Amino acid sequence: MVEYDEDRVAKALAELDVLSAAFKAASDAQDAARKALHEAIVRHLRDRNAPPGKVADHVPYDRNHVGRLAKAAEVPSLRPATVKPIKAKRKGA
Repeated sequence: MVEYDEDRVAKALAELDVLSAAFKAASDAQDAARKALHEAIVRHLRDRNAPPGKVADHVPYDRNHVGRLAKAAEVPSLRPATVKPIKAKRKGA
């Protein structure tokens, strides 16, 4: 059986506790920054301050992801849909 020096174990675990706390703090800060960025993107799209392509040029997301954020937040589209849905055929027609 391997014997561990209790002092070295305590120091190792203390270091891991400090690094884990720093990692969690950084992760929490990143989550807060992401949330603030998403809220700002949606707010500017909703207020029509800038079009999605221009917004995408200034954030770390591409235009498609900016569009997904807008859609998830139910931001109204700038243009009406040009593609009409296919209507189901009636039976017997």
